[in-house]
Amino acid sequence: MYVVIVGGGKVGSYLARMLSESGYEVTLVEERKEQVAKVQEDQPDLNIITGDGCEPDVLDVARMLKADAVVAATGHDEDNIVVCMLAKHEYEVPHTIARINNPKNEWLFRDSFGVDISLSNTHMIAKILQEEIALGDLVTLLKLKKGDVSLVELTLEDTSPALGKAVKDLALPNGVILVSIIRGSELILPKGSTILETGDEILAVTAVHGEATLKKALGSPK
Repeated sequence: MYVVIVGGGKVGSYLARMLSESGYEVTLVEERKEQVAKVQEDQPDLNIITGDGCEPDVLDVARMLKADAVVAATGHDEDNIVVCMLAKHEYEVPHTIARINNPKNEWLFRDSFGVDISLSNTHMIAKILQEEIALGDLVTLLKLKKGDVSLVELTLEDTSPALGKAVKDLALPNGVILVSIIRGSELILPKGSTILETGDEILAVTAVHGEATLKKALGSPK
């Protein structure tokens, strides 16, 4: 896989190192000459291009047309948006990933601006806190549809308000589906009449907006 990374700061240069060591072909684009020199000294075998990653001429030199993925990792949100728009709409790169520096700009990082996946440190920290503190024992296993839907796992404790209830009586919202229940060594495909017991390991698919309701229905009442 060939990856172009625009932005050679700490994030971009470290990512380039990780991908290169994993066997990826990587080109790093950075316009600050002093930073280019620093990265070259640290990673002499890395292919680095000095130039503005928002300029098509520079992206041509980086062989953007051959890229399987582009990572926009500069310290400026406007530059990361431009890089993704050019990559997606001008060079038809299959996968674009953008770093969000200012959480207030998160609304801009959408498909319409050429961004497939956006990463915000602030958002990720908030999500971790939400899952670890607010949702307690609700564990997110997999994000689907770019984070709009989650595959989650939850174990029923002896304080769960769902104990002794049938699945049909849980009043789960639209967008929440119980996929399976593991009870000891038994795998149960839940029906409306299935009664929940202490220790049941429940696998569910839920829309993001339904996570809190799912926790309330199956988790600890506190």
